[in-house]
Amino acid sequence: MPYFIRARTYLRYAEEEYRRGHFREAFVLAGKAIWALSQVEAPREKPEPPHLWEALKQAAEPEVVDFFRRGWERLEQAGEEEARQLAAQALRKAREILSPILGPSLR
Repeated sequence: MPYFIRARTYLRYAEEEYRRGHFREAFVLAGKAIWALSQVEAPREKPEPPHLWEALKQAAEPEVVDFFRRGWERLEQAGEEEARQLAAQALRKAREILSPILGPSLR
């Protein structure tokens, strides 16, 4: 499966998890959507946090990587409202990064 299809699929899953109220999962899947951009061939193993944030360096700017790394640390101790806000920010960042590649369907 081409990298952009994987990225779109991860983003779609992230949005579904967010709607279900699974904010931690939505946050991770938004990160994986960005990470998938750097994976031209299907990877054998998909990284999980905190290794995912290190792998993001191949696909995203340092400030995005920093957002996910710090956001994950906050998310581990966050209440539901803060978790919702962090997941929403992660989804916005993922859409922003993916929109030039995946087109107007993300906007």
